[in-house]
Amino acid sequence: MTADHLSYRRATGVCLTGLALQIALGLALLIYGVLGDDSAALTGGMGILLGSPIWVALALVFHQHRLERLEALEREAYQASGAAQASVFEESGGDLEQQQQRLAWMHRWFLPTVSLVVAAGFVGVGVVRYLLTRWQFNDEANFAPPSEHGWAISLGVGVAVIGFVFARFVAGMAKQRAWLLLHAGSAAAVGSALIGAGIAASHFIMVAARSEFMLRVLAPVLAGLLVALGAEMVLNFVLNLYRPRKAGEYQRPGFDSRVLAFVAAPDKLAESISEAINYQFGFNVSSTWFYQLLARSVVSLVVLAVGVLWLMSIFTVVAPHERGLLSRNGNLVREVGPGLVIDLPWPLSRVERFPADAVNVIHVGTPAPIGEGPILWTNEHAVEESYMLVQPSGGGAEGGSSDLNLLAIEIPIHYVVSDLKKYKLLAVDGTRGRIDQYRSELLTAMASSAVIEYVATLSVDEILGTRRREMSDRIRSLVQAEFDRAEAGVRVLFAGVAGTHPQKEVAPAFEDVVRTDLRRLAEVEKAEADALRSLAAVVGDVDRARSIVAELDVLERMKSAVPRAPEAEQIRQEQKINDMIATAGGDAAVLIAEAKADRWRKHMTARARAASSEGLIASYRAAPLAFRTKRWLDALREAADGARVYMVPPGVRVRFNGEELVPSVAGFEPAPETNN
Repeated sequence: MTADHLSYRRATGVCLTGLALQIALGLALLIYGVLGDDSAALTGGMGILLGSPIWVALALVFHQHRLERLEALEREAYQASGAAQASVFEESGGDLEQQQQRLAWMHRWFLPTVSLVVAAGFVGVGVVRYLLTRWQFNDEANFAPPSEHGWAISLGVGVAVIGFVFARFVAGMAKQRAWLLLHAGSAAAVGSALIGAGIAASHFIMVAARSEFMLRVLAPVLAGLLVALGAEMVLNFVLNLYRPRKAGEYQRPGFDSRVLAFVAAPDKLAESISEAINYQFGFNVSSTWFYQLLARSVVSLVVLAVGVLWLMSIFTVVAPHERGLLSRNGNLVREVGPGLVIDLPWPLSRVERFPADAVNVIHVGTPAPIGEGPILWTNEHAVEESYMLVQPSGGGAEGGSSDLNLLAIEIPIHYVVSDLKKYKLLAVDGTRGRIDQYRSELLTAMASSAVIEYVATLSVDEILGTRRREMSDRIRSLVQAEFDRAEAGVRVLFAGVAGTHPQKEVAPAFEDVVRTDLRRLAEVEKAEADALRSLAAVVGDVDRARSIVAELDVLERMKSAVPRAPEAEQIRQEQKINDMIATAGGDAAVLIAEAKADRWRKHMTARARAASSEGLIASYRAAPLAFRTKRWLDALREAADGARVYMVPPGVRVRFNGEELVPSVAGFEPAPETNN
């Protein structure tokens, strides 16, 4: 094609059209990203708008080419006329080369400068957006995907179709030598198309497969691609500095991405692949009828493949642990069970699957302990513990308000879905954030309300020990009642108190109480052991000792009763107790036996003395003088037992060891006999 000013004017118009489309598509994605809270759309909209300076630079350069061509026509007309030979016009020829010099300046300085500016914009925006969205790679729990999937898919498909069609159109024009610079514009347009396709595909996967992975990673990936695209522009700029230049030829600017140009003009890549295949197989594969048919029908085949994939959306497989809700045009039709479901293709109908038969768990109160090692009251149990108000030990002060205590209680609640429609309507579409997470938060809030109200009526002692089992059953019934009142469509399988502890700061005080109780129990056990030992030692058998004590209580009641029991019954009861003690053995039986022996010994001794006294009286009465004489002599013998006795006649004095002694017995005169 001849490069005249009309062809450059057409190229200028195409660049202005591309600029308008680039700005419109970028603003559309940017506005949706702000309103829909879609970080990927925000990044993509900024990336598309960064391509606008490329179209501006190309429009200015093509406009300058048009001016240069008009100037060349004027110069040719001037040289063909005779005025060029006149001396008065000798210096006017230089004025007809100003546009040519300006065009050379634009290719030498303007386009490289724009390339560096655009590259800096891509790198800067890419780095900033990556730093703002990189947390989405790993923090799945806090990521809230955008909810306007229909708008996102429609807008993404529109951007992709418009951008790709315009890129193909511009790439076809760039095959002409005069429009070679349009490769950069086609690269910018196809970049917009790829961004739109990525947004539409990620939202489609979210709707069809309920997977938010693509939405979560798309924003940081797009930011990384912007940085890579800016780096490629810088590399192109550096390579242009060392690339040989030919007279009359202009180099492709640095902002002309070679990678995106391949996507915009895949036929060039296809030609290269065809040549490589021909070389490998040794004959012209690309000229065969099959290859030619495939080349001519590739678009039809792609459309057919897309249509088949779309028609396959009439089939939905519900897993064994799942149940689904079939909806047409947004209206719920029926509930479907596990198996194959066949209905209208997407988006006319849709089967939303739920793990309804699986056991789900929510945690009320403090989360489960984290970390390793022993779980003690003085340890850190969770990242953020939640405390509940409970009654103090003993029920508080009498006749007035009492203080309240704080306890951390871990209560896992296991449930299954019983009514899928009610469970679905608990958190409907359109709620910002993840529907499943919002539904779980609603159930947790309802269960927490019932649990907090219940535990506020219990005391610390009851929760820590005496009513733990009763608490689990009561909490399960209360939570189920709360779910039924809210028509949540779930059935509680288990609700239990997995653990409870006071605040870490006051835990030592609770441990002191427990330690004191343990000491008290130890003392009680020791006393009971001593009692058992005493009973066993006294009676010989603990059971017999308890029976004897019971009989003693009966005897006490008989004696203290009004009127008192007959004496004979009391004697029989005492004899029964004595017999039981005697047959049981032990210290009591020994003491009783010893007491009986001592009684008989004293009795027999007294009886012997009484009998001896009776014999002495009879002897005295028979012979009083002889009896007294014998008793006197017996007494004298007992008194003189072991002593020296000297027999001296009357009137004789005795000196012993220098001391004069008077005889103790001078004579014996029996007392006169009396009638007694």
